[in-house]
Amino acid sequence: MTSKPIPQQEFLRDAMAALDMTRDQFADRIGTSRRRLDNWLLPSDSKGFREMDEMAWKFIREILSHTPRKA
Repeated sequence: MTSKPIPQQEFLRDAMAALDMTRDQFADRIGTSRRRLDNWLLPSDSKGFREMDEMAWKFIREILSHTPRKA
């Protein structure tokens, strides 16, 4: 894995778009609270920002790998 990871905010927004889900729907799908998702989406220099743990990254990637791509 030599590719540079994308910022988590971009990753999450792309995932929600690919799944065509709102923040509430996406938070429910990945088993987290809306508040935690909102904290993950904050700019990284924000006081409320929280880093996603590796398990969240892997779980979301797994969901996306089983999702048909939009035409």
